[in-house]
Amino acid sequence: MGTNRIILISLIVLVQLSHLGAVSPDQSNLGILIDENKKNLSFLNIALSNAAPPQDEQETKTASQPSDPKNQSGKNLNNEYYKIIKGINQLDFNGNMWYLQSNYSMAFRQLREAQAKMKDGYEFAIQKYLEDTRAILESAAPSIIRSDDSVAKALLRLGFRDLRTGEDKLLMGKNSSPYQYRYKILLYSEGITILRRGKRFGILAILASKTPDEDKAEYKYWSLDDLKEARAEEKEPNYEKVKATISNYIDNKRMERTIIPPANPSGQALDLFEQHDDNYGIITDRRIDLLFESNFDIKETDSLDKEKFPAKPKFDSQGNAIYE
Repeated sequence: MGTNRIILISLIVLVQLSHLGAVSPDQSNLGILIDENKKNLSFLNIALSNAAPPQDEQETKTASQPSDPKNQSGKNLNNEYYKIIKGINQLDFNGNMWYLQSNYSMAFRQLREAQAKMKDGYEFAIQKYLEDTRAILESAAPSIIRSDDSVAKALLRLGFRDLRTGEDKLLMGKNSSPYQYRYKILLYSEGITILRRGKRFGILAILASKTPDEDKAEYKYWSLDDLKEARAEEKEPNYEKVKATISNYIDNKRMERTIIPPANPSGQALDLFEQHDDNYGIITDRRIDLLFESNFDIKETDSLDKEKFPAKPKFDSQGNAIYE
């Protein structure tokens, strides 16, 4: 009977410890957690900054509302994307403050909570990437499928492959243990990277389908001198090359700048230039760096407010504790 009771107590203790994660709150492990949070927050910031509504649209919608005296920049930050980044940034700041004061227990609690909120932010972001990637690929599919362009079809096939892989990453993350924040963030970040590549394939497929045969490399005549000159020329980076091609085709009315999601015609249109910037991890025009803006809203005393102790009791004449 005694042995069974000891085993039961041990199991209860192990379950409680598993909720805290596998990282113990010592200096070396906290240093690793701090570095991971910094890297993951920077990656998430680009994704959510690009997903946030454009600043000019926000200002139009809120022009009649009273301005916030704390917001001296005049930028409207009243959106869910900013709230996510701000909440994570505050908790991460608190953890770093406790770490510098060598209070590793409080530092771990704050950094771990920041990691939990970051997991939620990544899950929110990858779902938005799935919607955008699917919209780009599905909008391009009808005309490409009916065409005889083998290059465009191959690129579209690669895009749908990445879309399916991104869906698998989201499903794996959701089905993993609720407290495996690091593993979930890893899966979601890999999924976002793959979905960015899927969007690139989708845009390249659209460009390939809009390119006349006479302009395609496989239909051009190349002399030996042409090949020598081509090898000697400095190659233009893919980012600039694709952006210039998009701009050229839009100016020549070969393609539209925006894409309407086929599954949601009344939804927000996707701008190809903005999607192209995001595919290369660049915060696009008309968006602001949410992490940078949230630094101005950090409360230096918030870490002290998080350390709550039970109220100190008072005692009556009979020695009974009285809590106010």
